[in-house]
Amino acid sequence: MKSSIFLIVSLLTGLIACFAQDAPTGPLYREAINEFTNMKTTLYQHKTEVDRAAGSYKYDCVEFVSYALRQAAPIAWESIFRARGLSKGRVPSPPSYQKFFASLWETPQAGWEAVRRVKDLQPGDVVSWDYKTERSTGHAVVVASLPKQITEDSWEVQVYDSTSTPHGGDSRPTDERAQVYDVTGRRSGLGTGTMALTADPATGALTGYRWTSKGKVILCPIGAGRPKE
Repeated sequence: MKSSIFLIVSLLTGLIACFAQDAPTGPLYREAINEFTNMKTTLYQHKTEVDRAAGSYKYDCVEFVSYALRQAAPIAWESIFRARGLSKGRVPSPPSYQKFFASLWETPQAGWEAVRRVKDLQPGDVVSWDYKTERSTGHAVVVASLPKQITEDSWEVQVYDSTSTPHGGDSRPTDERAQVYDVTGRRSGLGTGTMALTADPATGALTGYRWTSKGKVILCPIGAGRPKE
């Protein structure tokens, strides 16, 4: 069983690397691959509990992004921590990340580069949006591939995130390392899948997302940022 899991992980990692081939990759891309490849168990939960030595990664979407930032891009993390006025032990919410990214154009921050257009996204960029549902206030992902245009206003992209709701071609439903989240009854935690981001046809700026490439378009406040070494 362990050998089959290793084979699946190796194939997925190779596929993601293929998607990102010839693209510049940021520190979060490398950290996400490292966590995904080396993890032995993962779970979606609203508290960060990580044991790197044991390969255990338990967190929600923004806690995954925040943990990865602290590990791979500490200057970028310190910038957002200060800019959002966070108290010790707190992490930004998805709307907080989105507002931070929106502010980068007028107020540059150490360790960050603003990204406005979907087609300019690169592996390792962070995308976050503000969209309230019964269980969340939005979502945050780490980009894992160059965007591929599929319609006039939609771009398909591979992402890493922590969730219990799978994207298209998602790793979690068949990954035995992903534990079941009791709220949804689905395998959850860190994984990879394909979704789509929407853009203004005139400017190319981010306008929303599709949870899967052919899913419903959700227009909402959304932003992206590129953490640097």
